[in-house]
Amino acid sequence: MNAIMTPKWRRLAVLLGGLLAAAQPAAASTFNLAPIRLEMDRSHQTGVLTLHNEGAAPVTIQVQSVAWSQDAGADKYEPTGELIVTPPVFVVPPKGDQIVRVARRGPADGSRERTYRLFFQEVPEAAPPGFTGLKVALRLSIPVFFAAPAAKPQLAFTASWRSDGTIDLAAANSGLAHVQLTDFELASADARVLGRVGGSRYVLGGAETHWTLTPPSGFAQGQALKLSGHGDSGPIAAEVAVASP
Repeated sequence: MNAIMTPKWRRLAVLLGGLLAAAQPAAASTFNLAPIRLEMDRSHQTGVLTLHNEGAAPVTIQVQSVAWSQDAGADKYEPTGELIVTPPVFVVPPKGDQIVRVARRGPADGSRERTYRLFFQEVPEAAPPGFTGLKVALRLSIPVFFAAPAAKPQLAFTASWRSDGTIDLAAANSGLAHVQLTDFELASADARVLGRVGGSRYVLGGAETHWTLTPPSGFAQGQALKLSGHGDSGPIAAEVAVASP
């Protein structure tokens, strides 16, 4: 499967508000970031992001880049100097835009995809006189992928029954590139649905992730299972290896 086809312009609108009771107001920030992920390779070594401030006040943003990996289904972040982000700190005026350019420093590994995340951290302004609420600093992150020509994902699914009757579903990616799983369901061979998972999750190359599903009562544990959903290249239909109870 290849990288997901994303819209040229996709708005990620984040609004923080109503976090506290009405008697204790919170200062809110609103801005849009597009696109919501960057994909680069040797032919396109620079990515461009646009941040738009929807608010009525200027907003100060600091950008941090980290190397992104996964261990036992959990995301891990480490500081990295492999990405160049320009500008790293900036102020966006009310209703204004800021262009952010991202590039990779030095040659990339040609055998596997490199994965990063960019964190956009709001630097809160000083509270105005008389303000008694809570100022909330917004923090967003987006994935950055630097592709290798021959690197592809390779997914395998397994399911294990737990003693409490739930199912541990694992997706292991033995390939050298990420895959994004979105809105899938697990069913028996006779199309009886055991569980559905909404939203999306990345599985990086060489990593795996897990979900816990609760099947309907009375479902026989020895049945064959199959998974259907969506990935970066479109629909996914896969057999699921079932561990013995």
